[in-house]
Amino acid sequence: MTFSLSASSPPTRPAVRRYPGLDPAVALARRQGGMITFRQAMAAGLTRGQLRQLVQSDQWSHPVRGAFVVPVGPPPGGVDGPGDGPWGSGWAPEPARFTGGFPAVAGDGWRGGHLAAGGGPLPPLLPTGACPGVFAPPPFPLSARVRAALVGRPHAVVCGITAARLLGFPGAEPENPAEPVHLLLPPRLTRAQPRGIRLHFTELGPGERVDLAGIPVTSPARTLADLVLAAPSREAAVAEMDAALRSGVVPNLRAAREAASGRRGFRPTQAWWPLADGRAESALETRLRLLLVDAGFAPPELQWPVEDGSGQSIAKLDLAWPEHRLDVEADTYTTVSSAEAFHLERLRGNLLAALRWTVLRFSALDVAWYPERIVAAVDRVLAGPAAREAEELQAS
Repeated sequence: MTFSLSASSPPTRPAVRRYPGLDPAVALARRQGGMITFRQAMAAGLTRGQLRQLVQSDQWSHPVRGAFVVPVGPPPGGVDGPGDGPWGSGWAPEPARFTGGFPAVAGDGWRGGHLAAGGGPLPPLLPTGACPGVFAPPPFPLSARVRAALVGRPHAVVCGITAARLLGFPGAEPENPAEPVHLLLPPRLTRAQPRGIRLHFTELGPGERVDLAGIPVTSPARTLADLVLAAPSREAAVAEMDAALRSGVVPNLRAAREAASGRRGFRPTQAWWPLADGRAESALETRLRLLLVDAGFAPPELQWPVEDGSGQSIAKLDLAWPEHRLDVEADTYTTVSSAEAFHLERLRGNLLAALRWTVLRFSALDVAWYPERIVAAVDRVLAGPAAREAEELQAS
């Protein structure tokens, strides 16, 4: 049985009517991790028209055919008063705590910090600011969309970027609401690509599947292998490996490399795996390090601690050449995004200068557009004073 949104145009206000079947439908969705199937919603007493209004008003989501995603929290009082609206009735006006009957997963955090994985206050409807009395719904957790995508697919395993988000991979890009759920199926099954889902077809090896709060997911090692093989560039692949190692999502790369070995696209990545370093703290730092490695200036130390004469730590250097007292910093916007951070960075730079360290700072723009300037600057410092004086004499 299918569900179509084409029968009417979207309404201009959220759905706030009290539907007889809404409360049992919401209760069932909550027990199922924020997901309810079309047949279950109809059996609870909702009609096609009511489901259509809930979806078109953005109170419910219909990411895949045959299933809906329902917000796990109520508004403090809908347009028509407390307890009314698509979350059902009987809600207390005070914020509740998330106490669902299933464990939280990494991808369940509400964007904007409303609900952290593992618990937190349930988010209310947020005013849109466009029309008085009109409210925007909270975002839908990734795990609920995944559960909806798994309906009717008992052999499916969540994989790729979707698995990475559920497992808490720190290098994953921010979630795009329009992004499909990636599922892995045995190659013998149908290869039709349904709406809202991206199907991949292969067999998993032993130990390459784990259970995460009732959701079948590729193991961290297999997930990292998938990310590396699908990466658009060497820099992106190594950044994924660096972030996974640093966060501890994978203890080492041995299992991930074995999971990638022999698969399509593995051969070009063979030289990338030894370049990973879990000490890297950002993707920009990884890109900067690889640029210098390619130029023959591999930094001997990452996150090098520097102390003053009294033994007090004053800095931790991104890329360091201690023998030459050279520090290369990868500057992101967050490095100096506040007045306090700006002051601390300047204080840190002055302390390093007093200890005769040379500090070179580069941004993402430098790495993307002026890589030759970065290499030249590092080369000049590592060459030493005598070489710099000879260069200046030759130039004069």
